[in-house]
Amino acid sequence: MGEVVNNVQDDAVTTQMEEAILAGIGGDPNGEEVVVDTALTMDAAALGQTPIADANTQDSLATITTYVYAHELDFMILEKDVFDYYCNLNAFADLGELLGAGACEALGARIYEKNGVACGITLTDTAFVKQYGITLLDPVIGIVSGSERKEQAVGMLRWIFEENTGVAAAFSAEEYKAMISQEETGRKDDGKNV
Repeated sequence: MGEVVNNVQDDAVTTQMEEAILAGIGGDPNGEEVVVDTALTMDAAALGQTPIADANTQDSLATITTYVYAHELDFMILEKDVFDYYCNLNAFADLGELLGAGACEALGARIYEKNGVACGITLTDTAFVKQYGITLLDPVIGIVSGSERKEQAVGMLRWIFEENTGVAAAFSAEEYKAMISQEETGRKDDGKNV
């Protein structure tokens, strides 16, 4: 499951995105599904308040927290200010560990680091953002640390960046295969789960 916050979309567009992601990661449309929630909204300025006064932001935070603790949330696409809020909570997996050096190097300036951790990838001007009408200012995608489907989330990143041959090739490299192998053998995460 994924969240795209502050980018409320028509259900038909969201359904197209879900179907495309499932196909892009090689999922079975007869037995698997991808769910993307685009209904949540957050006021980035409200995230800095104590207590948070904005009711929509409170509701959205509660919804995301519920999904995280249920291990149902795999990725989030957020505007940079909201992404930073979640980075400060260690909500995102270290992409340096998940993707490996080759993929991170191929992604170059698209890698978004916070507190010394490669926690996201900027989506600005990608075909994915354009095709699905994501209008967030400086959108960033991150894989949620507590996700139990990290290999599928990495597959989604590969699919999003197939437009860039160098990046797609890096995702196909031995590091990516090693990451998948580690996930299949039950490698433990780094304890930074939200």
